[in-house]
Amino acid sequence: MNVDDLLMQSLQLLGLGMGSVFVILIMLIGIITLVSRIVPQVEPESVSTTDTLPMMQTVQNTAHIAAIQAAIHQYRRTRTQ
Repeated sequence: MNVDDLLMQSLQLLGLGMGSVFVILIMLIGIITLVSRIVPQVEPESVSTTDTLPMMQTVQNTAHIAAIQAAIHQYRRTRTQ
């Protein structure tokens, strides 16, 4: 085989590979568009999180946040020394 034959074969493989990827991507876009038109879009109901959380959980969250802030502050203080 000479160089011209190898170059021609590589260009054919390049065209076949890129063409197949292009066709698959176009099909994927079409399928996604079709499914988005078929399936109805449902808006989630607004849920009030303040009414559903008990007071104890809110207190635990603030204590947890305070502990994380203290740990970060201590880490930064020891790192600069």
